[in-house]
Amino acid sequence: MPVYQVSIRAQLENVTNLHAPGDDFQYCIKTKCNSCNEVSDKWQFVSADEHSDIPGSRGNANMVCKCKLCNRVNSLDVLTAKKQAYNADDVPNFKVIVAFECRGMSVVDFQFGQDGWACEGQESHTPFTDLSLGDEDWCDYDEDASCPVGITELEYKVH
Repeated sequence: MPVYQVSIRAQLENVTNLHAPGDDFQYCIKTKCNSCNEVSDKWQFVSADEHSDIPGSRGNANMVCKCKLCNRVNSLDVLTAKKQAYNADDVPNFKVIVAFECRGMSVVDFQFGQDGWACEGQESHTPFTDLSLGDEDWCDYDEDASCPVGITELEYKVH
C-alpha cells in the first residue's frame, strides 16, 4: 500500500519543536481516487484517533470514503510512528512530519489551516499551543526568554 508523506519547512524565530500534538489532531488534506482520478473538491479532516469500519472487510481505518464518481470505497490511515516535530536544527530543510497509508486513493494536497499546532521557546522551553498556521505567519513574545518568537515562510510538499 502506498505511503504519502507530508514534509514541511519554515523559518523559526526563537522556537523549536513545531508539531501536531496528540492523536486527535485533525490533518487537513485533499485526496484523489486512484480508480477514476477524481480529486476531492472539499478539504477532508483525518485524525489518528478516529476509526471507521471498512465495508466488506473486518478491518478499519482512520478515514473511509466512497468516491462520488466511481463509488469505489477507499481508505487511509495516519501513520503515528512517522509523526515528527520540525525543530530549529531542521531549518532550512524539508522534514517529514506525518505520513498516510492509503488504499485506493492518494493524498494530493495538504493545508496548515487547522488550529492546534504547537511549538516551544528555543531557550526557555515555554509552550505555545493552539497555533493557527493557515492564513499568515505566526508571531508572539516569549516572556521567559524576553524575546520575540515566530514562524514564517511555511511551506509543504506531499510525496
